[in-house]
Amino acid sequence: MTYSKRKKISVFSIFIFVILILYTLFLLALMLWGFLTSMKGLNDFYLHKFGLPEQWTFSNYKEVLAKFSLKVTINGQQGLVNIWGQIGNTLLYAVGCSLSTAIACCIVSYLSAKFDFVLSKIVYTIVLVAMVVPIIGSTPAYLAFMKKTQLYDTWIGVYLSNFSFLGMYFLVFHGIFSGISPEYSEAATIDGANEYQIFFKIMIPLIMPTFYTIFLIYFINFWNDYTTALLYMPDHPTLAYGVYYLSMLSSEPEMSFIPRKMAACVILALPLTILFVAFRNKIMGNVTMGGVKE
Repeated sequence: MTYSKRKKISVFSIFIFVILILYTLFLLALMLWGFLTSMKGLNDFYLHKFGLPEQWTFSNYKEVLAKFSLKVTINGQQGLVNIWGQIGNTLLYAVGCSLSTAIACCIVSYLSAKFDFVLSKIVYTIVLVAMVVPIIGSTPAYLAFMKKTQLYDTWIGVYLSNFSFLGMYFLVFHGIFSGISPEYSEAATIDGANEYQIFFKIMIPLIMPTFYTIFLIYFINFWNDYTTALLYMPDHPTLAYGVYYLSMLSSEPEMSFIPRKMAACVILALPLTILFVAFRNKIMGNVTMGGVKE
């Protein structure tokens, strides 16, 4: 006779589960309220702030897409960047910086995991220390450096500044490369492959699903980032910076009331929502600290 073993669930696990459920419901409620608010007219919003719209309207979205723009200075001349330009800047920023960071983490983690040298251990230790010890007070010096090297407010400067291997995903790549059997590289070496061929033709295809997932996570992070555009790219405003400006700094009468601001927020959040729903299984399943099954 076989007996099924029931796993005991601790009180702490139940407490954490309840907290996460409440947190999720809170976020969903905020998203729903923002969407409903974006579909209301001005009078409708003030009469029914938390109810359904009496008359559903897309006028707020039309106004944001048609009229919202940011003032910038390009080559000493004042100009405007409309919302389509902001979306284009966001794609350039999010895609470029995601690739830059993911490639840096992948290359450095492979070298650290592949070659058992003292420098490899030093690099691994630096990553751990940087994750534990906060680096503060470096922004003024970094701004001065960017301006001195003429990288300030340029795409190359932003991409180079994000070419960094520090962070959790270095450990993810390191764990995966450490788990790959050395027989792959040994067999390739016997066949005459050099280190570059082993890395690009064998190792990269093995970890490509994880690379795609980490790129996607970075993309979501950079899509929502407005601080970099605010500090280092004032003439290349992204959509996240545009929404921040509209919510906190804008005094334009046509864009100042809340339903129109909510419409801009929905426009910012909608691509990421679709992206997460489409690739949620990859995001949740591919980032593991294990190895590669043979």
